[in-house]
Amino acid sequence: MTTLSADLQPIYDLEIARGNVVSHIEEPAGSTCPYAVVFKLPLAKERILAELTLDAHVRYWESRDPHYSIEAGFYSDASHHSIAGPIPEAKSSDKPAMQQ
Repeated sequence: MTTLSADLQPIYDLEIARGNVVSHIEEPAGSTCPYAVVFKLPLAKERILAELTLDAHVRYWESRDPHYSIEAGFYSDASHHSIAGPIPEAKSSDKPAMQQ
C-alpha cells in the first residue's frame, strides 16, 4: 500500500486538524501522478502557505479543465504525489460584472 510522501504530509495533517476529510484516494491519478489524496473541501491554501515551510519541489497547481476534476492542490516534483481538493467557488464580489 502506498503512503503519501513525507513532503506533503504536513499539508495532510493541517487539513485533518482543521476538520477537512479525505474524499478519496487515486492510485494512480493519471500518467504522471502515482498517488493522490483528494479532500472533500477546498484546501486552505493561504493558511498552508503562511503556516508551513514546504520543500522547494512542492508546488501549487489548479486544474480548471472540464475534462478532469476541477481541483487545486499541491504536487511534489520529487515523489510525483499530489494532495488536492475542489477549487473554492468565487465570491460574487470576485465575479466580473455583466455587460449590458
